[in-house]
Amino acid sequence: MKKITVANYRQDPYYAPIVRAVEGLLREKGFVAPVELFIRMNLLSQESAEDWRRGQISYLERVIRCNLSKASRILRILRMHAHDLDLKPSLTLYKRWTKGSRPLLRFSKTGDHNVEEAYARHLFLRAKRAVHLKQERSMFGIPRRSRKHGEPARDEKFRKAKSRGRASRCRRRLPTQRAGEKLQRCRIDESLFHDGHMWSVA
Repeated sequence: MKKITVANYRQDPYYAPIVRAVEGLLREKGFVAPVELFIRMNLLSQESAEDWRRGQISYLERVIRCNLSKASRILRILRMHAHDLDLKPSLTLYKRWTKGSRPLLRFSKTGDHNVEEAYARHLFLRAKRAVHLKQERSMFGIPRRSRKHGEPARDEKFRKAKSRGRASRCRRRLPTQRAGEKLQRCRIDESLFHDGHMWSVA
């Protein structure tokens, strides 16, 4: 197996799965944690990760479903890919899920400082990219349930109901005008409403 370098890491068999996993984690959480990456790549079970967090497993690499060389390779490719995406690294302390004393958890078999940091390094979207990704999710979000028998998806139903609710609230909050001794509610042409919003007319 060739040594991973900046020149060849995109040709590595692990590169494509890492890219897909990183993309999914960034869209869902806004950051990438190596532990979550291994789970997403089916190299670590959620149950094993939780047992490790509770201190029932001495070190994380013991339950990762690949040898230590491959695990190290994945972490190195992740670091290079994160550099390409301009993600912001931040070291995170992993403490045992216990009451009282909460000692730090161990990731690697060797306990090497550099390897421990590689596992503990979370990668975050920078502010501008995070805003852009949020807007992209809003524009191209996938409905939670697909259309069946010609019925609109659940998210679409929710948006329409929300839009009708806005229009109803706008009508209830219209200012009042005194005409003679009686209070009359202002009437506004329904054509000024579009998708639940009221358009102003100069």
